[in-house]
Amino acid sequence: MKNLKYIFALGLGLFASSCKETLEVNPQDQIDAGNALTNITGVNSLLSTVYANLRGAGHYGANYKILPDIMADNIYPIPGLNSNRLIQESVNAPRAHFAPWGFYTGGINTANLVIDATGKVEGTDAQKNRILGQAYGLRALFYWDMVKVFGYSPMFPVGSNNLGVPIITTPTTTAAGVTFPKRNTVVEVYTQIEKDLLAAEAILDNSVTAPFYMSKVAVQAILSKVYLYWGKYPEAASYADKVIQARGNTFVSGADYTGMYYRDSNPEAVFEIAFQLVQSLGNTGLQSLYAQFPADYSKRQDQAAFDNNAEPKTGYGDFTPTPELLALYEPGDVRRGTITTARKSNTVVNYVRKHTPTQGNNFLQNVVVFRISEMYLIRAEANFRAGTSTGASPQADLDKIRLRAGLASVPVSIPAILKERRIELAFEGDRWFDLVRLGMDVPKTTALGSIAAINYNTDYRILAPLPIAELSVNPNLVNNAGY
Repeated sequence: MKNLKYIFALGLGLFASSCKETLEVNPQDQIDAGNALTNITGVNSLLSTVYANLRGAGHYGANYKILPDIMADNIYPIPGLNSNRLIQESVNAPRAHFAPWGFYTGGINTANLVIDATGKVEGTDAQKNRILGQAYGLRALFYWDMVKVFGYSPMFPVGSNNLGVPIITTPTTTAAGVTFPKRNTVVEVYTQIEKDLLAAEAILDNSVTAPFYMSKVAVQAILSKVYLYWGKYPEAASYADKVIQARGNTFVSGADYTGMYYRDSNPEAVFEIAFQLVQSLGNTGLQSLYAQFPADYSKRQDQAAFDNNAEPKTGYGDFTPTPELLALYEPGDVRRGTITTARKSNTVVNYVRKHTPTQGNNFLQNVVVFRISEMYLIRAEANFRAGTSTGASPQADLDKIRLRAGLASVPVSIPAILKERRIELAFEGDRWFDLVRLGMDVPKTTALGSIAAINYNTDYRILAPLPIAELSVNPNLVNNAGY
């Protein structure tokens, strides 16, 4: 195993993936797995490569944060002023979808390696638990991000299709060890995710407060959302409440709302993906896709610079909020401040400024996966659906979000909560998943013309296709219908 690299699985049987479907990781994020598996320090270093795979453009570095808004009805390409990126995804063309099968390599299989090796090397229980807890939590996150796109909502199966993705919990280190498993059911995958997260929660703590590590509270945040998607509402409310009890003091004020997106680390982050300069995705990252920022970093919040067509700018600035989303903002809503005007090719456009330059670099920002505001919305929805008031009443939690935004209280209801989710979490990668988890059709913006909504029960494009390369080598895999 001396020459084993963490990327060893590429091209082997089940893990064969096209270039598009494989997460690319910068060389400095690659660890010699053969050496890493011999001692506790090396295993901990190998764990860093699991985190590294979260940064890829195919995961939270771009696609998992922008496609849910593009493929639904929150943003669309600026007509005549885009760089032709993600155009097919914006109109839901066949096979223009999430492509996360590469998570099996650098993500899941490396987590399996870490989990297996931790039990074989010397180290204290505290050291091993810290590593194991992170690996379990990360493996669960990878599986959840896969089952959400390859399988239907566990609450709303369509016909007899209940398939998710194969569950693999043992590491593959050689070609001889490659297996060809069939797809597990969606419920089986959710059960494995729950098992991993509960195992992680039991052995992690919150002694490390930096939000870019998998801590106990980060695991609890994932659990709250997994349970929400699973329809286990009492559990969702309970876990959201645990996060609020631990991190509720990070909920920012209305005056600080737009400013938090310019901080090097978002103060509301419960879990975020850390980026350093060498890991920047440049023009393929979220800042570039959402807006053109002034080339002069000191002007990143200077509205006059945005509105000045002659001001040198960086990035593509390809996407803009849909008229349907803009119409939802009530007068005085501070969240509307994350959308501002700018001039692109001397045309006035609306840019999203949630993904902004930080850390002194125009293409560098940590990516938030969970923030505390969402926990209040999860607790509100879960309590309302369950008829409970764990931690607070649904009305109080809805008010928490609206009053901070500068808006008046409205009677709590599921439509009211879902409206606040759409506005509060706009441009953060939730819209598509929020619709699909509830078995709802996915509407399309009129700005793209007369494009019919994607019917949850009958349109095959609700699910992503399995990679052709995988189907060709694994006879036990079945593709999703329609592909």
